[in-house]
Amino acid sequence: MTATVDYTRHGDADLVAFVRAGTVGAFGPLYERHVTAATRRARYFARCSAEADALVSDGFMQVLEALLAGGGPTESFSAYLWRTITNLAFARSRKLAREVPTEAPPVDDADRGHVRQESFLDLAIEGVVDRALVVRAFARLPGTSQQVLWYTEVLNMSPAEAAPILEIAPGAVAARAHRARDDLRTAWLAAHVDTVRPAGRCKAIVDELGGWVRQTLRTRRRSAVEQHLGGCLRCRKLVAELATLNAIPPAMPARIHGARSA
Repeated sequence: MTATVDYTRHGDADLVAFVRAGTVGAFGPLYERHVTAATRRARYFARCSAEADALVSDGFMQVLEALLAGGGPTESFSAYLWRTITNLAFARSRKLAREVPTEAPPVDDADRGHVRQESFLDLAIEGVVDRALVVRAFARLPGTSQQVLWYTEVLNMSPAEAAPILEIAPGAVAARAHRARDDLRTAWLAAHVDTVRPAGRCKAIVDELGGWVRQTLRTRRRSAVEQHLGGCLRCRKLVAELATLNAIPPAMPARIHGARSA
């Protein structure tokens, strides 16, 4: 009688190696560990839950096929999976953009392709996350941080160019922009857990996980978060997801609708 291998005891890297070697059974724990986060990611791009589920299913299937072919992720499994889901969403959007109803008014093909593709790509950030997340994170920042990011990141002004508008010295603009970018990254991480509906004692912790990952919390709050994480598996999973995202810089979109330039 053949003993059943318990793959759940292995880390992602080991499971990836097993699958790449042809052990399909090792893919099950990878699916169980990452399906919730993958579904949350897919919902940023999908128009409905059915479309999100299809993106997740297709994403896992592509990753499995890549591993069995000897390719696939070499570092973070979750980051590779999210990129795969994002690419699938882009491909689906481009396909829909080409499917123009016959009763639609005539439009030049070149113009149609340019406008539709640009409008979709404008909703994405470096091909990783939805533009709405940066807009949401931007809205969380204080007015002074929004102003300096608007001029230095969106309008691409140098500190010397933005200084007269902000009525501060160029050096102060550079320092404020540095702090604002750091605050934006923390807010961007927090925006990723907005869809999480924590219960009980998790409610006071979830909003601070981004700051914990970024190591920006004060000592007392950091200790409280760490104590909570010691006994909460769900929040530890969120931290692992945010730690992966923290390696991906949140690029400012070309346009932030509704943002104030002054």
